[in-house]
Amino acid sequence: MDFDTDNGILRRIPGQFLSRAMNQLPRPDGGQPNLITTDVDVPNIGLVRVSCKLSSSKHHNSRNWFWNAFHAERVEGEQDNGG
Repeated sequence: MDFDTDNGILRRIPGQFLSRAMNQLPRPDGGQPNLITTDVDVPNIGLVRVSCKLSSSKHHNSRNWFWNAFHAERVEGEQDNGG
């Protein structure tokens, strides 16, 4: 991962809310889109849009797919409708 890339407010998002956002994503596998976003309501920040990239690691003949959050931004003017 390139740490010089702007990640918005990602580092301000507490882990429990980042985890909640990523749990809303579909199961990671090779058939999913490479980039996906999801929204989560974070106290003292508001509605936040988290952008994730589909990544994988390979060990011998086994491949493990996972989502990797790389950017977050506050969503202005939208309300969270639960979740």
